[in-house]
Amino acid sequence: STPTKMQGEPFLAPNDWLVYGHLHLILALPTLTLLAVSPPLQNAQPLQKQASYAFVGFIVMVGVVQSLLWDSYGATLGIWEFNPAKCTLRDSFPLPIEEVLWLFHHVLKTALYQLKAFELVPADTTQGAPSAELVSGVSAALVAAIAFGIYALGVSPDESIKCIGLVCAFFAPVWLLIWRIGGQFVLRHANRIAWGWAAPGITTTLIDCLGQQQGVWRFPPDFLSGVGVGYLKLDVALVYMVSTFAVTASGAVVLAATEELLARRQAALGPGVQAEVEPSLWEVGMYIFTGRLQLGEEEERFPYGSVCSIDGCVVDEPLTE
Repeated sequence: STPTKMQGEPFLAPNDWLVYGHLHLILALPTLTLLAVSPPLQNAQPLQKQASYAFVGFIVMVGVVQSLLWDSYGATLGIWEFNPAKCTLRDSFPLPIEEVLWLFHHVLKTALYQLKAFELVPADTTQGAPSAELVSGVSAALVAAIAFGIYALGVSPDESIKCIGLVCAFFAPVWLLIWRIGGQFVLRHANRIAWGWAAPGITTTLIDCLGQQQGVWRFPPDFLSGVGVGYLKLDVALVYMVSTFAVTASGAVVLAATEELLARRQAALGPGVQAEVEPSLWEVGMYIFTGRLQLGEEEERFPYGSVCSIDGCVVDEPLTE
């Protein structure tokens, strides 16, 4: 194929036919398969459905806007470049149309995987809230990451830290906000968060490697740390894995709080007793922002398991120590 000139060196692609739109189709295959075989929320309680819809709507609106900002900024700096022969670029905007659609696609896919992770992976009901030392330690690390990101982008002349700096500057504040608001749920739902994060994060990273190999986009080495193997570059993997985790963790907080609130209310009422008034999204929000793992005088550890479905919550007997 004929190389396409862009900001610097010409793009080299093994063919002319595979374009950005094909990568959307590849990314969509596992998602469409999951939706066809086992769509989420089929057995969810009404409040769980409401919370899930609210989460998806919120994360699409806020997550895509935030992603659009850092993606555009990275393209303006030249950290990533797009092949105009394989996507739809405009002189007035740094991102191709397919990239903007990719942001929506990636956020929606990640939200779907987190919904399924909460259905398929059980919570660890032996865990309580993180210790004060862990809370402060993680918070300090994220503040340090924010400081590094600001330094890398705004102060340092070293271009090789720009990509990692971009990740830190734009996503460490998001992680810190999620951690401070919803950190009390992390230990109990760590396995769910891990599965809901790894599946979309790894698949998107691998498709990025394919996009590089096919000459759809590229990452000039001047802006990278140089750590990586072939098309799998540390800096680029961090872009996808860190941004994916921001979506995953946001959803995990909402879904965990909803499930725990329903289970705790059922435990307080007793087995088989129906509540006269169904809980609301407002109560879910209050349960999150109180920063506690109990209702009323209940112990924080909440050492009993529960399964919530459309038929209600089945709660095991409390464990005695």
